[in-house]
Amino acid sequence: MTLLLDGQKVNGKSLRVTANLRIESGDMSGQTSNTASSHKGFKPKALTVALLIPYRDRTHLTEIMRLAEATADGGQLKTYRLVNDTAEAFGVRQVQFSDTVSAREDDNLSAWRVQFTLTEKLSNPERVETRRPGNKVHQQGGAGGGVAHPSASPEAGDTAPELSGFESILKRVDDYLAPAP
Repeated sequence: MTLLLDGQKVNGKSLRVTANLRIESGDMSGQTSNTASSHKGFKPKALTVALLIPYRDRTHLTEIMRLAEATADGGQLKTYRLVNDTAEAFGVRQVQFSDTVSAREDDNLSAWRVQFTLTEKLSNPERVETRRPGNKVHQQGGAGGGVAHPSASPEAGDTAPELSGFESILKRVDDYLAPAP
């Protein structure tokens, strides 16, 4: 099995690639035992890579770390073109390092057990979603008049609303206690 990132081979022994597709769904049953669920879309595919690197080949581990820490313009993680049989079968072409890169010492062998995750970038569902036209926003309106903005002044041509008998008495008391300048 071979794994190439931008044409550079990931070296190691016992290379294993596990591909995962997460299908997001939501439970619609509420408090009942109903099994209804809603489809919320496909999440990016992930490839988990596991391999063994002997201590004498420490440069291979250093190279994996260099690939994982590489950034593109603007400080974003670098996106790699991927060549691997499992990835090709899953339709994965471009990936980024994600989650963790781990290297632990093997108990019996003089080697590191290395594991890392590559997440799909620019997946087919993502491309379809960006090409799909957005939903139009409709202006909602209700019966009755519009509400005036609080900063609108009565001098702008608006007239003061007519007050009821009790409200006019309260207005006179308010004007008496705090006269307008």
